[in-house]
Amino acid sequence: MSRHHQENQKARRFFNRTAIIYPIIERALFPEYKRALRKLDLDSNLSVLDLATGTGILAGTFALRGHSVKGVDIAEKMLHRARRKFPQITFENFDLYQLDSIKTGSSDIVTMGYFLHGANPDFRMQVLSEAARIAAKYVIVFDYCCKGNWLVDLIEWIEGSHYNQFVSLPREEELAQAGLQVERELNLSDYGSVWVCKRMV
Repeated sequence: MSRHHQENQKARRFFNRTAIIYPIIERALFPEYKRALRKLDLDSNLSVLDLATGTGILAGTFALRGHSVKGVDIAEKMLHRARRKFPQITFENFDLYQLDSIKTGSSDIVTMGYFLHGANPDFRMQVLSEAARIAAKYVIVFDYCCKGNWLVDLIEWIEGSHYNQFVSLPREEELAQAGLQVERELNLSDYGSVWVCKRMV
């Protein structure tokens, strides 16, 4: 079994098992996403591809502001919840290792919400590089900017993510390695930020 397949299976099992507790996480993140998009005030005509969409709350926040949105994820139980909450959005089961199958510049914005910290460094770079290629305008990343509280630490320990390594790195440097330049950064909570990036020319 390949490393890719093993990691996918692990992620799918974890997120399908934990989909039931996501209402708690949604209550924390939904207001954060709303505040961020209100401050960013992006043109609602811009289309959005939301990677690792989970239960769809970031995709849903964009849709509520009038954007055309598509969300992709590998965890079917998460997608089931997303489709119930946001029936106006297209959600698809999709393996992010196959982002190279998506046409260059096919979405105005590519987004990801609290996904990157869970990915191993090589996969993280692959996803960011492909996001830079797919996005005609912006790549927008919501994630941890620093270590969280004890509850965050516990959740990430249970998930077995790459969270500690992720928060130890300078975010702008990692984004630059993927060909992305940070145009704007907003702190959204004590440990969460959003980075609005453009592809380097």
